[in-house]
Amino acid sequence: MNSFSIIRISLLGLLASAQLAKVVAAEAPSRINDVLGLDDGFSLGLIQRTRFENIADNVQAGASDNDQVLALRTILNGTYNSDNFTAQIEFADIRQELADRDSILKSRTVNTRDFLQANIGYRLGTNRNTWIRIGRFSEDWGSRRLMARNRYRNTINAFDGVVIHHNGPNGMHTRVMATEIVRRLPGDFTSLLDNKYQADESSDAQRFYGFHTTLPNLFDAFSTELFYYSLKEKDTSDVSTRNRDFDSVGFRLRKGPSPGELEYELETIFQFGERRASRAASDVIDLDHRAFFQYAMLGYSFDVPSNLRIQFEMDYASGDNNPYDQDNERFDSLFGPTTFEFGVVSLYDPFNRSNLFTPGIRVFADLRDDVSLMTSYRHFWLADPQDSWGRTGLRDRSGESGRYLGQHLQIRLRWDLIPGNLRIEAGGIYLDAENLSNKNPKFFYTGATFTF
Repeated sequence: MNSFSIIRISLLGLLASAQLAKVVAAEAPSRINDVLGLDDGFSLGLIQRTRFENIADNVQAGASDNDQVLALRTILNGTYNSDNFTAQIEFADIRQELADRDSILKSRTVNTRDFLQANIGYRLGTNRNTWIRIGRFSEDWGSRRLMARNRYRNTINAFDGVVIHHNGPNGMHTRVMATEIVRRLPGDFTSLLDNKYQADESSDAQRFYGFHTTLPNLFDAFSTELFYYSLKEKDTSDVSTRNRDFDSVGFRLRKGPSPGELEYELETIFQFGERRASRAASDVIDLDHRAFFQYAMLGYSFDVPSNLRIQFEMDYASGDNNPYDQDNERFDSLFGPTTFEFGVVSLYDPFNRSNLFTPGIRVFADLRDDVSLMTSYRHFWLADPQDSWGRTGLRDRSGESGRYLGQHLQIRLRWDLIPGNLRIEAGGIYLDAENLSNKNPKFFYTGATFTF
């Protein structure tokens, strides 16, 4: 069966499901709980997403010029809440079809039949305002630039350990965690291509600690966030790492969108510690790590039926300004996704939050109550011309190619065909690359998410 047949069958199945769901759930979204009639305290949810992606003239080094993939993600989430006690099991089956031997396939696309979350919790205090969870979990923290549960990317970050949430006075919310990073397995290309199963693992080879607090009423003009993360890695007989041992500290000031008003956001992050240049066992040199990230955004929401919203934004992430010294200044985004800023992460994946300066403009609008549009236009420069370009593998150690990388236009359209049950999404990116590469990648995707 060729790829077009698979896509056609998938879309026909989704449309048939849509028509059935319209009959069953004309007024409110359908949920498994309602169908099964589960007792109070139990909750069960299912999310299935099917997405087709295609790229032409790929800019990444070693990649096929043209590639495609059908990314499938099915998540079944069960929770139980009884007085102060909580429990959760979330099972995920994440796989691909259509990829071939010359595809760039990584564990960000495939992770079959494994537990994404499995934890128990207890709520403390007379108001149950402190919640402790122990086990495996996946969460969004703050702006999601350093710690997040992935949305567009097929696979999702997870951590084993303990996390504590505390709701304080005046809307304050504080989180603390001590974890080991869950490694998605298997990691070799052949196993990923064949959707092979191997249980995910965590170990003390990769430990991750975090603190985040939100102070919405500290200042009248904006909400304040303060955070600290510590990553500690070491090589073991089973795990090879970059021996990253550094801390990230920062703050975020934000005024959210409101019709007829300005919005703004400012986030600053400093990193300091040590790391190595590669995972190679022969690499035993510890480099001093000093890096910096800055984000700034100014926007305006128009008081119109379309909810038109415009943002002017700028990202700066430091690069390594000398590839031959004993220092590393390349910013590391840890476990933060980049899709919501620099475009989707899958077949199209040239940019990450490292060695980059990029200003841009972003526009949101509701074309109808159930149809929304987002478009983004950006220019890209290297923060340091001697360092590498994002995830492309392209680099000019002499720096003579210059800083400018090119410009891209991104468009995304979402249609809530059955609000709360079925969303259709399509999007595309055109990149006009320069200097390090003169290719012009053209990326397109379309998919559907069924929530039940």
